[in-house]
Amino acid sequence: MGTPYTPYPETPGSPYGPGEPGPQRGYLQGGPVGFGQAISEAFKNTFTYSGRASRSAYWWFFLFDVICYVVAGILQRVHGPVIIVAVIIYVIMFFVNLSLAVRRLHDTDKSGFWVLIGLIPIIGGIVLLVFYLMPGTPGPNRHG
Repeated sequence: MGTPYTPYPETPGSPYGPGEPGPQRGYLQGGPVGFGQAISEAFKNTFTYSGRASRSAYWWFFLFDVICYVVAGILQRVHGPVIIVAVIIYVIMFFVNLSLAVRRLHDTDKSGFWVLIGLIPIIGGIVLLVFYLMPGTPGPNRHG
């Protein structure tokens, strides 16, 4: 029957050779995305903890996240009663970031439970940063 089709050109036995364009991977398969798509897809998949997230999806959303926290902080400082808006932004961003972090770990073939290592002061954050910076595993892995 031959080798099974895999949509990842880096996979040995793939019908695509090195440098040959293969089919594009989707957002939840760890495909690369731009700034706008990273934001919209992250919100659409807020409670999706399966699948993968590419480095571009994670870091583009991280940039957006920093911008939101700065805006929320300014609103909180300038308008005291608007603190409710800031809290809502913080809560929404927490859930989006959690699911995105889990999917980013999946892309590096790590369990989503590794996100809990971030609870260890300093060292945990450094370990997670290294995991988030690692390239995703080429081809299928245990998480998709």
